[in-house]
Amino acid sequence: MACPDCFRGGAAVGDPVGEETTIHGTKTYVAGRPGGTTSQSTIIFYTDAFGLKLVNNKLLADAYASATGFRVLVPDIIPGGAMDPVILGMMDKVMEPVPLFNILGHLSRIKNLLHAATYFVPFFIHAWPSSEASFSPCLEYARKVKAELPPGSKLGVAGFCWGGYQAVNLCHQTAVDGGLEKLVDASFSAHPSGLDLPNDIVKAVITFKVPVSIAQAEKDFAVPTKKVQEAEAILRQKAGMGDGQDGFDYQITYYKDASHGFAVRAKPGSEIEAKGADDAKAQAIEWFKKWL
Repeated sequence: MACPDCFRGGAAVGDPVGEETTIHGTKTYVAGRPGGTTSQSTIIFYTDAFGLKLVNNKLLADAYASATGFRVLVPDIIPGGAMDPVILGMMDKVMEPVPLFNILGHLSRIKNLLHAATYFVPFFIHAWPSSEASFSPCLEYARKVKAELPPGSKLGVAGFCWGGYQAVNLCHQTAVDGGLEKLVDASFSAHPSGLDLPNDIVKAVITFKVPVSIAQAEKDFAVPTKKVQEAEAILRQKAGMGDGQDGFDYQITYYKDASHGFAVRAKPGSEIEAKGADDAKAQAIEWFKKWL
């Protein structure tokens, strides 16, 4: 997860149409208006490091709810609190090219990096995505939501960066501790962070045959594309092509020239990342419509 693009990108402009409430003791943004659909299926949206503080996450949840007709829950669940979006501007300044002999420019970069470190170092300490402190609350929340769903309804999980780890690894969990029923009915993640690759992706698909879809940024510093391709190669051997053979359904889409975070925080002015964000949104929506 520790890559420059984890805390870079653009803040979207728009007004969320959902509302914040408390669900199972956790502040949650709820997208999808009552009466807008007859479906009782639900998607839990595990955010990137910026949580509910970045409007992008709420707007994307709104888009999922509007296009699928499902309720989308975005829990404010990051231990220690979500990252402050103010760091986006700092990291952009850190990553700006500076001529070799521009001493003031290099000093400015160092100053911004040290300032940014006061934000991201505590975040990593408290909320590393694969830590028990991060995963356990996400698992507990998902199990409680699943338990309340009406008969016949399904649970989907979507995750991005920090939340991508949760969306992938919840796929091999049971609906109740020690039970036999799978927790998740469909999963989508974009540029998931902190994964044990290739094992986590393989386990997500193989354990309960959960339909898994992943949007992989080709230039992802946090999640090397080569490692994701290794996972895909193993899945080809164990689960076929992902088109339903032996009950296995999975999809890994590679986004050329996209960087970590693109599906939520496309870099301002980048047509490649803007299109990638739109395509990843469509990928997730179609996946959930198919399986939920």
